[in-house]
Amino acid sequence: DDLNDFEIINGKWKKRAFNGGVKRKHGGNDLSKRERTKRNKTERNMEILPQHTHEKFNEAVTYFEPAYRKVRPYYFTFVAHAKGRWVGRSLWDVFSKEFRAIPKDLFQTFVDKGFIKVNKETVSSDYKVQNNDFISHTVHRHELPVTSARIKIVHEDEDTLVVDKPPSIPVHPCGRYRHNTVIFILAKEQGYKDLHTVHRLDRLTSGILMFAKSAAKSRELEALISGRQVRKEYVCRVNGEFPADREIVVDQPILVVSYKIGVCIISPEEGKPSKTVFKRVAYKDGVSVVACKPETGRMHQIRVHLQYLGFPISNDPLYNSDIFGPQKGKDGQIGKTKEQLIADLIEKHTIDNWIQSEEYENSRLKEEHDSETQQDFEAMNENEDIDKKIVISDATSESKEDNVDLQKSDTHDESNIEKSKAKFNDDSKNEILKDKGTSDSKLTESSKESEIDQEESHLKEPNCDKAISENEVASENHDKATIVSINDESKTTANGNSTDYDELCLDCQRKYKDPPQDTLLIYLHAMKYSGEGWEYRTDPPSWANL
Repeated sequence: DDLNDFEIINGKWKKRAFNGGVKRKHGGNDLSKRERTKRNKTERNMEILPQHTHEKFNEAVTYFEPAYRKVRPYYFTFVAHAKGRWVGRSLWDVFSKEFRAIPKDLFQTFVDKGFIKVNKETVSSDYKVQNNDFISHTVHRHELPVTSARIKIVHEDEDTLVVDKPPSIPVHPCGRYRHNTVIFILAKEQGYKDLHTVHRLDRLTSGILMFAKSAAKSRELEALISGRQVRKEYVCRVNGEFPADREIVVDQPILVVSYKIGVCIISPEEGKPSKTVFKRVAYKDGVSVVACKPETGRMHQIRVHLQYLGFPISNDPLYNSDIFGPQKGKDGQIGKTKEQLIADLIEKHTIDNWIQSEEYENSRLKEEHDSETQQDFEAMNENEDIDKKIVISDATSESKEDNVDLQKSDTHDESNIEKSKAKFNDDSKNEILKDKGTSDSKLTESSKESEIDQEESHLKEPNCDKAISENEVASENHDKATIVSINDESKTTANGNSTDYDELCLDCQRKYKDPPQDTLLIYLHAMKYSGEGWEYRTDPPSWANL
């Protein structure tokens, strides 16, 4: 090949395309990109990590407490190949600027103990990243609790699966969620292990969620949605008397100001075209139920457009907040720069602050409404033969992840982790924790994430997970009968295995409280999705019946 046949793209030499710029079509239209990658690796005798197989469903233990589905802490390793912009930079520089912040001395400890490796080898923190380096970071991972509500099947045929998603559960792995996601719950509890996502709902939103059983069907449905051939109907609840007897159309452009915390604003200059049609369906005692028909599919579109109208969803912890200014973002006015808005959200937007706010109190309305919300959760579990004490799978020591970030090398087994932990002494642990400066008076960084609801994107590298201490150990010979509450003070199970605690894990040093149950949802529900010749719908939630 001639040198002129190549060019540098993102710091890497790549062969030029000579087909007029037309992307080469892959063979096997029935395969997804991930499936094609697996096939190509198999053909080239390349390693396929367990997190890219069904083994990922066996890596952690799920269990139930009243109202909550929880996951025991487990070890997990993020992996990534070096990107062009990382080449020539020190390992510390890449971690400190590309991923969530780690105190430098703690980072150094992780490197020294082999929790951070390059090409499966221990290196120094000032190691200069090279082209195609394979970087791994093992963490002790803690997932956040979600509702214990069973996921109901609305429709199933040979090509599709449609469910009624309960609130609080993300669609797919992201942020502090992996096993507590719809994809993993359906696989582990109902046996649907090869689903393909078609669209997403916000974590706190409930309602119609469609999956495809093949990559080809997924692409077909995605094309219908992007081509605006799918009609979507939602219902929401707002405080105040929403205008009656006419449709209200909002076509204000929406701009994502931070993917890191997942927040959007109205921006005529920079936003993407967006359109939602609203119509009041009921009003009583200062509360309106509103039908919403989004004609585009922007992140948080309904929530942002309602905020623009001055009728934010009454229990929306993000957009019904005076952090957006005295008018709470009405008419798109927030009275501060985008940078200041982001800073204020990161600093002040916590569950504790939300449940102490006037907006939270107003959203609760009446005591009988609280019982109705409880009935919603209970109704989701009716006639389901689910063991409320324990559900689950054998857990392996080699954890896996589908998201981009730093995942686990399968040569880093549990025995190595235990050896590394054994070398860590109490003095250095105390010094690290002192430098980190943990506090029980506020929600931790990870808990802030949970309330600043993220419209999760598949490949948000620095933000898809905290590539630092995450909590959970799961042993291959873990006895289901020995599962204990994650809040139990005991650091070992009944069979003597230490499965919940890691001395290096900062989350293990913190005490967490379960979120109030009425913070696990917002009053927004996907009632109906329909297209040419098909329609899927759910019953309205109790909060929509005034």
